[in-house]
Amino acid sequence: MALAPPAHAQAGGAVGPGTRFEGAVGMIVRAQPAYSGASGASTDVTPAGFIRYGRFTLSGAGGFTTKRADEVDRGLGAALLQKDTFRLSAALRYDNGRQQDESADLDGMGDIEPTVRAQIVARWRPVRGWRLTGSLGVDALNRVGGYTVDTTLSREWFTGPGQTWTVSGGLGAGSGRYLQAWYGVTPEQSALSGYPVFEPSAGLRDAHLSATWRTEFAHEWAGFVGYGYSRLLGPAADSPLTRNPAGHNVSTALVWRF
Repeated sequence: MALAPPAHAQAGGAVGPGTRFEGAVGMIVRAQPAYSGASGASTDVTPAGFIRYGRFTLSGAGGFTTKRADEVDRGLGAALLQKDTFRLSAALRYDNGRQQDESADLDGMGDIEPTVRAQIVARWRPVRGWRLTGSLGVDALNRVGGYTVDTTLSREWFTGPGQTWTVSGGLGAGSGRYLQAWYGVTPEQSALSGYPVFEPSAGLRDAHLSATWRTEFAHEWAGFVGYGYSRLLGPAADSPLTRNPAGHNVSTALVWRF
């Protein structure tokens, strides 16, 4: 998630010469399903933040930023192209996979290996307040494999000095290999877990909606509170691992900027 630009910043504008280096450190608290499709929930507290120098950024697990005029991609990223209302960037981000001890419903499924995912992200702001984002991701280490495609449409309202409401909605899809890793059941996993064999094909993964309120407390401090809803679709919804196709998450964060 991105923290709102200050009132004097122009959304989607170029980064000025006085902001070549900046950063933020903070914490994010999130309650969400134990895994995608789980019936139970988990809560975690995670360090988060970012460091930026020019067009290069390193962002933590929180995925939020205090950059004043654009967003920072999660992981190690670089802005490739900035043209008025259009921005193209690339990023490498760590994917910590999934461990079967995250839920009793995963007993016998084994772990999904951590990997690094490479992404190309395009953002277009046709008018102030609206943003269309599309991304293509692949497994850079070919451990889990497969690719993902995501698209999100967002609307921002700047309701006062340092105050922003953002509502977003989008769709996600994946290749057969990606969906097999996360939602499929191999014959070996079936024998250990008791789930029937399931081999998903490429298709839609989920639809998601979110609403976020962001605020700046002072020049150095900012935070947000957000709520998200997702609904598994297609092969992901049909998976025997999916105990509840509807997922809810609530998050809040506090960050100190420098």
